[in-house]
Amino acid sequence: MEISKKSTWCGIYKITNLVNGKSYIGQSINISNRWKQHTQSLDRIKNLDEENPLRRAFCKYGLKQQVSQPGVYGNFKFEILLECDRESLTENEYAKIDEQQPEYNRMMCPPSPDRMWPRKENTHEQHCYVQYHNFDVLGYLPGEDSFLCNIDEDISHTVSRKRICLKMKGQKIYLIVGIKQYGHKKKDFFLWECTQIEEVAFTQSMHGQEYSLDGTRFVCKEPIYLNNLPGFEHFAKHTMGSFTYGIQDAINDPFSKYLSNEENFIQANKIKNKLEWLANFENRLDDRGLCLTNLINGKIELNCFQYCDEIQFCNEVHTGYTFNERFYNLFLWNPDFIIQNFLSLRPKHPEIHKVIFTLNEGILKFAKAYPDISCIILYDEIHESWNEIVEELKKQKNIVFRQLD
Repeated sequence: MEISKKSTWCGIYKITNLVNGKSYIGQSINISNRWKQHTQSLDRIKNLDEENPLRRAFCKYGLKQQVSQPGVYGNFKFEILLECDRESLTENEYAKIDEQQPEYNRMMCPPSPDRMWPRKENTHEQHCYVQYHNFDVLGYLPGEDSFLCNIDEDISHTVSRKRICLKMKGQKIYLIVGIKQYGHKKKDFFLWECTQIEEVAFTQSMHGQEYSLDGTRFVCKEPIYLNNLPGFEHFAKHTMGSFTYGIQDAINDPFSKYLSNEENFIQANKIKNKLEWLANFENRLDDRGLCLTNLINGKIELNCFQYCDEIQFCNEVHTGYTFNERFYNLFLWNPDFIIQNFLSLRPKHPEIHKVIFTLNEGILKFAKAYPDISCIILYDEIHESWNEIVEELKKQKNIVFRQLD
């Protein structure tokens, strides 16, 4: 069939190994992004055993580039079989799998290689899967790397060891974030986003056997405060077991109606200003020490620039320094983003004269951009793999190495 010429497609796709004829059939709301996810960082894979069968095949047969458009790339053909709406994705995927019997689909979820994947018997079942994100333990908000850097991306990836994942193809997972704010007696809970699962694969990792879940992200237009909603207390305590059980199916709890209201969500890549979205949420928090952003007179500032004489981009685990570790993660994700924001905000904070780092590759960029700022690198011991980078850093006059006691 003729496929429309555009940058994104919602529908069913096929990836064919031109060497052995094996293929994989999948569904996606955004096929272009799904292909990117299939083929991202293929040249950086260190342990093939931790990858799914399709990505192992890419490596074995020499595909190195990231793919986003239909065509032949090396030994693989990427094609769109049909376009359809979101509601009929799973039905159409099953039909194409039944018709073509793609080999890689069988390999995705062993130990039942004789059974085609996904499992057809779950087509008409209703579910409301719920996952929990503990901000206090994890130290970051879901997807904040893409929000802070305004990345035009709507893909989601998560892993779980729960066998319930085998039922999730074509279903949605609703993510709830829990935050304990200083001065609040109880933890605050927010409905944050949902993911429509488009691929389930069985993988091996350093943690053992896991299920890999990939799909398209839909964030709440504004995170929804849940604590005061009728039925939430019972839902959290009894259905979710105070959020200690991991992913659960909450379809039998009346509270699920609040979670599954489609009007609450928007596809993540359709948010025009993701940093503003994050800042609007953090502006609702009472505990400013947890926030990366400040919203002042409608303008956004990064909270890390509010220190009186220094900024810390160092890892608390390794240095013993007490600070908001989200700043450290932010610098690792995108040092250019920090440098750019520092340029516009520095005139408002002329008292800042030094920045403290844990050893990372982005420090040299910052030091060159601000030669009058003292860049202090804290370290305990330096592994030999860093020797070449360390030598480059030492050439920069405003970089100082300081060994921890």
